[in-house]
Amino acid sequence: MSIDSVETFLAVLQRTQVLTPQEAQDIAHQLSPHFTDPHELAHYLVELEWLTTYQVRLLFSNRWEELTIGPYLILDRLGEGGVSEVFKAWDTVKGRIVALKVLHQHLTNHSGAVRQMQRELQTVTRLSHPNIIRTFDATQIGEMYYFAMEFVEGLDLDRYIRRCGPLPIQEACDYIRQVAQGLQHAHQLGLVHRDIKPANLFLSVPGGGWDGEAASLRRTADPIIKILDWGLARVRPDADLPLDSPQAEGNQGETAVDWDAEKGALIGTADYIAPEQARDPTLVDIRADIYSLGCTLYFLLTGQPPFYGRSLMQKLLQHQDAERPHVRKIRPDVPEELAAVVQRMMARCPEERYAIPLLAAGALRPFSAAATRPSSSPKIVRPPKTSTAVRPLSARQAEPKA
Repeated sequence: MSIDSVETFLAVLQRTQVLTPQEAQDIAHQLSPHFTDPHELAHYLVELEWLTTYQVRLLFSNRWEELTIGPYLILDRLGEGGVSEVFKAWDTVKGRIVALKVLHQHLTNHSGAVRQMQRELQTVTRLSHPNIIRTFDATQIGEMYYFAMEFVEGLDLDRYIRRCGPLPIQEACDYIRQVAQGLQHAHQLGLVHRDIKPANLFLSVPGGGWDGEAASLRRTADPIIKILDWGLARVRPDADLPLDSPQAEGNQGETAVDWDAEKGALIGTADYIAPEQARDPTLVDIRADIYSLGCTLYFLLTGQPPFYGRSLMQKLLQHQDAERPHVRKIRPDVPEELAAVVQRMMARCPEERYAIPLLAAGALRPFSAAATRPSSSPKIVRPPKTSTAVRPLSARQAEPKA
C-alpha cells in the first residue's frame, strides 16, 4: 500500500500495529485534521517520539512488513555484519527493549551462514555472565533465524579507541580484566570464542551516554565490558562434558564435514588471531582467546594493532614469525611488569601463555581501576519485577500542530 495521503498513512499505521489502537485513534481524531501532507504528520510523530525515523522510512518505502519480526516491533537498525544485522526492537510480550540479531535474508539458503547462525544460537543460550551479553530468546521461524539480546547503551571498543585515542592504563587493564572474567565462564562451559577483538567488546555505561562534542562517554557508573558475537565459537575438542549436557549434544551435532569445512579457512580476524588458530582453527583452546585478548590490550594501550601489514597474509605471517612488539616502545609510561603481562598473553606458543583467562585477569588486576575499588565485580542492575508492559515510545498527549 503506497502512502500518498494522510488517510492511507493512518490505514497503514492501523494495519501494521506500530501504535496501539488508542494511539492510532488519537492521531486520527486529534492530529490528522491539522495535516494535509502524510510526510509532515509522520515527521511530527517522530518529534513526539511516537514513531522513529527508521520506522517512517520503512513505512514510506512500502516495506512495512519489515517492522515486525515474531513478537518484536522494530524501532531502529543498529548495524550489520557479514552474516546478520542487528535491530533495536520492542518485545511486545515481555515489555522491554532488546537488540534483535537476524540472519540476512539473502543468506537463508547459504548453508555456511545458516550453520554459523545456528551455532551462535546454541552457544549464546548457555552463557550467563555479567561480562557477556545476555540472550533472552532464540528462535527460528521458517527460514528466518533470530535471537533477542539485552540492549545496552554504549559502543564497541574499536570505535571508542578510534574516536578517543589510547586509554589510560588503569582503564585499559580493567576492561581486559573484565573480558577475561567472561572468557573464564565460557571456558568452564568448554567454549572458545575464536574472534576476540575490540569490535566484539562492547563498552556499556549504566546511566551514561555520549557527549557528542567531546567524543567521550558521560559516566555515572562503573563501565561494564560485554563480549559480543559468538558466531565463530566452538566447543573445544578436548571438552570433558557430560553426555546428556546441552553442550555435549551440540558438539555431537557438528559433523565431520562441518569441521573439515574449516580446515584451511581463516576463522578469526587477522589483526588479533593466534598463530595456531590461523594454521588450524579446529584445534584451538582457550589460550587462542587469551592471545587475541593480549593483542586487544595492546590496541587499547597504543591505539594500533600489534602487527602492521599491507595485506592479510603479511599480518598472518607476522603473528607466526615476528618478534612480539614491546608496548613500552609506543607507550613508555606502561610499567615493565604490565608490559611483561602483555608479552605473555601474546606469546607465540600457547604453552607460554596464561593457561586460563582467570590467571590473566589476576595478573591484570593490580594495574586496573578495580584495584582501587572495594569490589572488582561489575555492578549488575536487576530490572524491577513487573507484570505491566510499558511502551518504549512517549505516550504524552500531543498538542495539534498550529
